[in-house]
Amino acid sequence: MNQHLAPPEMPRSEAVPSSGTSAARPEPAATRRPTPSVEPRPASVGFRSRLTSVVSWLPPVLVVCGLAGVAWYGHHHDWKLPPVASVIGGASDGGVTWCASHGVPEAECIVCDPSLIEPSPTHEFCDVHGVHGCVLHQPELAQTKTPIEPTQADHDRAERALALLPRPENLPISSSAGARVQFASLDAMRKAGVDVEPVFRSTVTESIGAAGEIRYDETKTAWVSPAADGIVRRVVADIGDWVDTGDLLAVVDCQQLGRLKSTLLSAILEERLKRVDLTRLQRLAPSGAIPARRVIEVQTDLQQATVAVEQAVRGFTNLGLQVDLERLRSADADEATSIVRDIGTDLLESNKRLAASDDRLTRSIEKNDNLLAVTAPLQGRIVERLTTVGEVVDRGGGMFRIADTRTVWLDLRVPAEDASHARIGMPVRYQPDGSTQPQNGSVTWISSDVDRQTRTVRVRAELPNEDGQLRNESFGHGEIILRSVDDAIVVPENAVQWDGASHLVFVRDARFFDDGRPKFFVARSVRPGARQDGMIEIIAGVLPGEVVASQGSDVLRAQLLRGNLGAGCTCGL
Repeated sequence: MNQHLAPPEMPRSEAVPSSGTSAARPEPAATRRPTPSVEPRPASVGFRSRLTSVVSWLPPVLVVCGLAGVAWYGHHHDWKLPPVASVIGGASDGGVTWCASHGVPEAECIVCDPSLIEPSPTHEFCDVHGVHGCVLHQPELAQTKTPIEPTQADHDRAERALALLPRPENLPISSSAGARVQFASLDAMRKAGVDVEPVFRSTVTESIGAAGEIRYDETKTAWVSPAADGIVRRVVADIGDWVDTGDLLAVVDCQQLGRLKSTLLSAILEERLKRVDLTRLQRLAPSGAIPARRVIEVQTDLQQATVAVEQAVRGFTNLGLQVDLERLRSADADEATSIVRDIGTDLLESNKRLAASDDRLTRSIEKNDNLLAVTAPLQGRIVERLTTVGEVVDRGGGMFRIADTRTVWLDLRVPAEDASHARIGMPVRYQPDGSTQPQNGSVTWISSDVDRQTRTVRVRAELPNEDGQLRNESFGHGEIILRSVDDAIVVPENAVQWDGASHLVFVRDARFFDDGRPKFFVARSVRPGARQDGMIEIIAGVLPGEVVASQGSDVLRAQLLRGNLGAGCTCGL
């Protein structure tokens, strides 16, 4: 936007006189500005202000100088804080020299003086299980009073667990495995808040959880409709009824059925007449009384009549009705008429017991040739009924919906990043909303598509439903069981620590309670697995029978890192 600025106005007092001289015009008294008067400030006021500021800074300056002096003095006279272990243990020095690096009496420090105890075995990195000092391959490393030998099942279980899912890894360069963390006494360990629990076996299950929806099995669900247009004359099944394949559901008055019966009967009679003519002419043809051309014409007419019969029979087949054509051709005229009229009524006759309360159906069967039976195409329960007596129904229009509710589908929406772990045939556990009874099934289908909005993959499972408790379009929580073992090796979750390079547990020395024995734990590299109910599976690294630090294991980790990060032991210096 353009802006225009007006030129400044010239002050009136600076206007140029017309005479060309520079004489100034005196300013009117009314426009003169008064000159403020300034009183002189006493010099003593400024001095007192500066003095007050200096005095207010003196106390903190003196405190800082004093602390600096104490630090300088302590540095030059080797002042040291008391050892942590001595403070925890509550013991006074009493002339005992403490190891500054490991918090135990210097004379008892097994780290500074390895000769006080048997040497620590070498903990080499296991490329198979990813731990240092693998007790599955070196069971002699296990801290148990009696030797223990891993079973083949332990090896197989570890192999399956590592192959199933990506597991937390340890760095081969870690130096913590095999390190010993010592306490001055059992009392000192207790005061440090360290507690222990045994390594034991327990059931561990790994699964993928997802929201689930129950639906009818679409391969065992059917919409029932009449084979031809008509009017509903009778409904003999109701919603909730269990029906078998072929059971009568309803009766429809169908004009098309009547026309088909008339057409079939006419075609049968015509075919029979042409066959009689052909037989008669074939007897006369050898004598020359009948031209051969006439015989050929009658043969052609018979073939056309046969085609008409077959077309009429196909019309019945399309309506789901069977015609005994051989019997129909061999019957006389009256019997053939009766057979054609009874087509479709045999099913109605066999189901008269369903209409015992109302014999109008029986009477209508006897008088009406147009009645068409609507039957169940499969075994199941009628879950929907959409028709009433007197209603006009069209071919393909739904009258009933039948579903075999003895098995249902469970649709799970699995996160895309987890769907790759699911396999056909994996067991599934489903917990319906509002129910405490879980249902078990198996995976039958995994979609190849990812939903673009939810970024989930559809996984379908089949669940048994004999009691009918699982209802269509109900919701719940499902789990795809990836792995379930009954003899997994587990420890409390708080027993596992991370030192920056590997996962560790601190295993108590097998001879911890022997008299005169140093009280120490051994840092053991482990491979964590599934977590469940406050416990964590150890795929490799410890064996049942060993005892690990649980509560307070972070104290051992801190002591271990303190020794690793410090300048080393200063005992004897």
